[in-house]
Amino acid sequence: MPEFILPSSFICVLSAFRGCFGTPSYANFQLLVAGWVHCLGRRTVTAVVLAAGGVGWKHISVFHRFFSRAQWSLDAVGKVLFGLALAWLPSGQPLYLLGDDTLARKAGKCISLASIHHDPLLSTARKPFFSFGHVWVVLAIWVPLPMGVRRGFALPVLFRLYVGAKRGGETGAHGQRGTGARQAAAVEAHSQRTPKTKLELLREMTVLAAGWAENRTCYLVVDSAYAARMTLENRPGNVEVISRLRMDAALWTPPPTREPGQRGRPRKRGDRLPNPKAMAATRQHWHQLPVQLYGRCVTTEVFRCTALWYVALSLDPVVSGRDQPLRIILVRDPSGLRRDEAFFCTDNTVSAAFILEAYARRWTLEVTFHDSKQFLGFEDPQNQTRTAVGRTAPMAGIVYALVLLWYAEQLQKQPAPQANPWPNRPWYRRKATPSFLDMLTALRLEGWRTFFLDPPSHIRWMQNSPASWPDAVFATA
Repeated sequence: MPEFILPSSFICVLSAFRGCFGTPSYANFQLLVAGWVHCLGRRTVTAVVLAAGGVGWKHISVFHRFFSRAQWSLDAVGKVLFGLALAWLPSGQPLYLLGDDTLARKAGKCISLASIHHDPLLSTARKPFFSFGHVWVVLAIWVPLPMGVRRGFALPVLFRLYVGAKRGGETGAHGQRGTGARQAAAVEAHSQRTPKTKLELLREMTVLAAGWAENRTCYLVVDSAYAARMTLENRPGNVEVISRLRMDAALWTPPPTREPGQRGRPRKRGDRLPNPKAMAATRQHWHQLPVQLYGRCVTTEVFRCTALWYVALSLDPVVSGRDQPLRIILVRDPSGLRRDEAFFCTDNTVSAAFILEAYARRWTLEVTFHDSKQFLGFEDPQNQTRTAVGRTAPMAGIVYALVLLWYAEQLQKQPAPQANPWPNRPWYRRKATPSFLDMLTALRLEGWRTFFLDPPSHIRWMQNSPASWPDAVFATA
């Protein structure tokens, strides 16, 4: 068995996942994580095994079968990650669950479960653009790790693959084979897909994470695309939702109290209220509120109200399981550079600052998507079987969370003079917090220090010495 090019401190973090695998699969998991850390090119399964030094230890098909046939559950790995993240959260603090989806672009007619999806990065307001690939719905937990307490980090714990109705990607280049056994298998896998929407997948993961949290309150922070009835109604009792509210949302007052002896069907909603856009246009008095958004302290203008959003959340306890309206916050930029926005929370006891700061934490999940794709190859695997597709790409998110947890633990153990263990870059004179690439580089250097060589010294190179040719040579010439 080869030695994993990882420090012992990181191996201790991986030991928490021993119960998720059998003995052979756990050894394969350790080697694949080591390869994912040290691989510098495209992170295909073959390249990851080569970077980990596992060539010749086992046949390469063993590592492909680890993703396609081995008996292990991705949700079980996420549960262990969830438990490791809880160690960094005080017991009295609520949990922030961040939900969103991201597109992993693919190329190849034999990629299983790939379909045509709207590409938000390449689309414009006038012309939409569509790409072929996988859309992953991800649920992460926000953790205030010591290297970025003010902004925190989103650790992905659960992954679900959303498969669109239109497969596409069947037209190849000129002269390329149009059909084949692998392409036929990919088309058959798409026809046998489970028709679940993104909201249903997020709801499934939220219920699972809420059970892991037991009695702790969880605030599910999502974008406006996920603020719908599927997410709001019949959710677990310890889950509250924070999201952006449409500026044209139809708002209502709660139904009036029913008088004694009154006949007829009880009312489910009261009078119609102006939509948030009309409220912001007619509002003259705004409250100044200092909040901390995206790691900076800013002062914004807010207006609070309580209303019923009947389209997404009704008052019928049998249908929704909730009998209270929403806490709505209207926000205006004092400088006038940004347009008015509205946010809501299903918990009426929280303050406006709590809602705004909680929603700002959702951006850390976008950072997670960027770093996982840029530095860990979230889009690189080219699997052609159904089970392998659902396991390989999430491995990048798992490695991302492991690197953050390892670095936070090492930072906590460092003495005060060595509070910044990331690689020294003197051209960044005001750098106070490390980037994910700094943390990944620190992990690589720690492994290299253990197995190969000491890290390069910080001594400046001396200038080139003058030529040492003998004078006799020039005299002869």
